[in-house]
Amino acid sequence: MKNKFLNMMKAGLIVSVTCLVNIANAGLIVGDFVTHSDLPDAGSSGALIYQELSQTIGAGYELDLVDGDYLTNLSNWGGGLVWMDFDPTTNILLLDSQDEWDFQTFDAFINNIQFSAGEYITGISLLNNDLVSPNTVPLLSFTNNSIHISYAGVFDFTGNSASFQITTSSASVPEPSTLAIFALGMIGLASRRFNKQS
Repeated sequence: MKNKFLNMMKAGLIVSVTCLVNIANAGLIVGDFVTHSDLPDAGSSGALIYQELSQTIGAGYELDLVDGDYLTNLSNWGGGLVWMDFDPTTNILLLDSQDEWDFQTFDAFINNIQFSAGEYITGISLLNNDLVSPNTVPLLSFTNNSIHISYAGVFDFTGNSASFQITTSSASVPEPSTLAIFALGMIGLASRRFNKQS
C-alpha cells in the first residue's frame, strides 16, 4: 500500500514537472521569412525578394541570403540585403542590413508561424531603429501567426540594424501556479486514500 501511494505521488510530480518544462520551452519554432526591397517610383519591374520557407527558429540567422534564400530580382537592383534573426529566448526580431543602398520601400515578413504550446502573437513593438536613414519609423502589423514590418519613403540602408519585441500569449497552457495547485491536490487525494486504507 505504501508503494502504491509513493508511485501515485511520483506520477503527479512527473506530470507537473513535464507541464512546467513545456511552458518554459513554449515559443515560435518554425516560420516563413521574407524581405522585399523596391523602388516603385523609379519604373520598377518588381521587388528584390528573398525568402526562407519553413525555417526552424533559433539557430542563428533565419534569413541570411547565403543558402538559396534569393527568390527574384526583376528590376536587377543592387543592395537591399537585410538579414533576419529571431531569438526565441527573448522574442526579439533583428533586421540587420548588409549594405547602404537606397530604396523606397522595404518590407519584412514572418508568415505561417508555428508555435509550441498553442501560443499566438499579441503584439509587436519597436526597440531600436537604425536600419534606414533618415530615421523612418516603420509601420508594424501582426496576426495570430504572422508579422509585417514596412518602411516607406526614400531612404538609404545604414549597414546597421533595427530590433523588435514580439509578444505572445497562450490560452491553452495553464500557468505554473495552477499546475502547482493541481499537483498538491493530487497528492492530497492520494494521501487521503492511503490513510483510509491503512
